[in-house]
Amino acid sequence: MDAYILRFCNRKLFVVTLAVLSVFPLSGQQFTVDQEVHKRDTLLYYWHNAINGEYPDLIPEDCYMELYIGDGILEKGFFWGTTDEFDTGREGYECGYFILPMTEIRHEKDSISFKLSLIKTEHGENVNNFVKAPVDRHIRSWQEALSRYQTWDYISGGFDKEIRFSILFSQKVTKTKPRSFQMGDTITLRNLTIDSGKERTFVLQKRKNLERVISD
Repeated sequence: MDAYILRFCNRKLFVVTLAVLSVFPLSGQQFTVDQEVHKRDTLLYYWHNAINGEYPDLIPEDCYMELYIGDGILEKGFFWGTTDEFDTGREGYECGYFILPMTEIRHEKDSISFKLSLIKTEHGENVNNFVKAPVDRHIRSWQEALSRYQTWDYISGGFDKEIRFSILFSQKVTKTKPRSFQMGDTITLRNLTIDSGKERTFVLQKRKNLERVISD
C-alpha cells in the first residue's frame, strides 16, 4: 500500500513538473512579444486656397488630411474637402463639403496613393454624403457629418464617383526602409483622376506621436 502511494505521488509530481516547464517557455516568449514597440504618428496636413485670402467673402475651399503612419507605413487616413474634388468644373453653384476615409492605399517608389469613393447603398445607388458647410475636422465619418449639417443639394451630372490621389514627397523626405517613409513638413497632393497636372502643397499643422507596446 505504501509503495502504491509512493508511486502515485511520484507520478503526480512528474505531471506537475511537466506542466510548469511547458508554461515557462510560453511566458518567456510572451514577454518578448510584449516588448515590441509600435510607433505611430498622427499627422494633420492643411491646404489653404489663396483665393480665399484675397476675397474673404468667397465660400471656404480649404482641405485637411489626417494620416495615421505606423512604423513609416500609411495605415489609414481621412480627407476633409469640397465637391470640387469630384467635379471636372464647377459653374453656377456653390460647392458641398465632405469627410471621407482613404481607401485602397498603395505605397509606390516615391509616393503614396489612395482613393476617395462616394458612398453607395448595398444596391449600388449613390448616397448623397455631402453637406452645405465645411465639416469640422474632429468629425471622422460622413454619417456624423450628415447628422450635424444640412444636406447639400446633390448635382448628379459631371461627377466622378471615385477619384485617386497621389501624395508626392518633398526632397526632405527620406525613405527609411522598403515601403516606409518619414513624412515631411509639407507634402504635395495630385488628383490623378480629374487633373493629374494640378498639384497642391499641404502644410503640416499638427503631429501626435504615439508609442504603444504590442501585446497581441
